[in-house]
Amino acid sequence: MAIQSVGVIGLGKMGGPLARHLAGAGFGVVGYDVAAAAIAAVADSGVSAAQTCTDIGSQCDLAIVGVGFDSEVEEAVFGETGILAGAKDGLIIAIASTIAPATMKQIAARAADRNVTFLDIPMCRGEQAAIDGELLIMGGGDQKAFDACRPAFETFSNSIFYLGDLGAGQ
Repeated sequence: MAIQSVGVIGLGKMGGPLARHLAGAGFGVVGYDVAAAAIAAVADSGVSAAQTCTDIGSQCDLAIVGVGFDSEVEEAVFGETGILAGAKDGLIIAIASTIAPATMKQIAARAADRNVTFLDIPMCRGEQAAIDGELLIMGGGDQKAFDACRPAFETFSNSIFYLGDLGAGQ
């Protein structure tokens, strides 16, 4: 599967630059954030605004979740207007937030009846690296899905490592 459209949930210090890099590389990018100002800040980069996380699940090949805490990741995925509420078959959901490895595995287990694939790709090196497109990604999950996402990851990361099973990146 070739990734053509990417949704970014969480357009703050890390996700905003990430969305800009993806759009600049020619990916169709849809962004969502609870803060309208964060959505407005990337609009001039060619990032379309989603009304909910559900919109991202239904429109994109890859959804990258970069919110702050385990509970926010769970809400973005499982909430009433979460990704899974509208996820199209074959969607890859990459959790870029730093969460507990056990939480990552629990999230995937809760969605096991859906035709989606989870990856964990916590973003490392901080805000300046995000701006510069030099993030470090240590990923886990299905290697075929990870490899399919690599061209998207390369737009915002200059160090990408696949470490094994889901949770290994966390």
